[in-house]
Amino acid sequence: MFRKILPIVLFLICIFPLLAQGGAEVSVRKTGDLRIVSLAPNVTEMIYALGSGDNLVGRTDYCDYPEQAQSVQSIGTLWDPNMETILALDADIAIASSIVDPSFIESLNKAGIKAYQFYEEDSFEGTYTLIEKVAQVIGKQAEGEKIISEMKARAEEIRKITSMVNMRRSAVFIIGYGDWGDYAATGDTFLDGVIEAAGGVNAAKDGVAWSISKELLLEKNPDVILLSGNQGSDPEEEISIFTRLEPYNHLSACKNGKVYVIDGDAAQRQGVRTIDTVEEIARLLYPGLFI
Repeated sequence: MFRKILPIVLFLICIFPLLAQGGAEVSVRKTGDLRIVSLAPNVTEMIYALGSGDNLVGRTDYCDYPEQAQSVQSIGTLWDPNMETILALDADIAIASSIVDPSFIESLNKAGIKAYQFYEEDSFEGTYTLIEKVAQVIGKQAEGEKIISEMKARAEEIRKITSMVNMRRSAVFIIGYGDWGDYAATGDTFLDGVIEAAGGVNAAKDGVAWSISKELLLEKNPDVILLSGNQGSDPEEEISIFTRLEPYNHLSACKNGKVYVIDGDAAQRQGVRTIDTVEEIARLLYPGLFI
């Protein structure tokens, strides 16, 4: 099912490449009493990681991590949040990433809710900037700096380990394939940097806006193929489907048993778990280096 849904979601992401924005200054409660609405799963994860989960009063239908977020009032989908529900929550701040219509952000500001929309999805380094921005608007700068410092330390440790290889392996992170088209982490996405941070070479680097062609995939013939696994999916079934399907079954990775399913939610939700994805990919690329 996710192979059909993700291309639509990614298209929506690509048509809203927005910078951070907020409306006129509004009066809000003290930091400890803030009432926050999250308009994106990755934002929800950051709010909890920053220690402000108790301040979250609204989240989208897709904000399912951490588990306690599921008990928070839903305000609708990523692309169709409900204004009346948000207003009824008496929220001070609303934070969105890339999918929400900018006119909705403007409407929230006019209604007296300080609304922000952050877009940092074109680079791995932007992950740190995104965490920093979210931390700043909810008054958790110190906590944000600590998270970023720990993530950078982990990234450096992974770099030191993978730098021991003589030849870097190529990989592609595929999030959609088949009749609906082929979609992967292309060179203009933050996941390109994730693959590089894991010590790999992104075989889909020449693609644009998450889209690649079957011809490009066959030409690059990556050493490792990473499939996006979502909650409820069967990794073995996904691998079996992909490796038997034309023309993917001609790829060396399919023949050599180098097709893996990774945590798709953690990978595609740019934020605090991005470093987990870096390590997960590094371990799959160079299993002999990680004991």
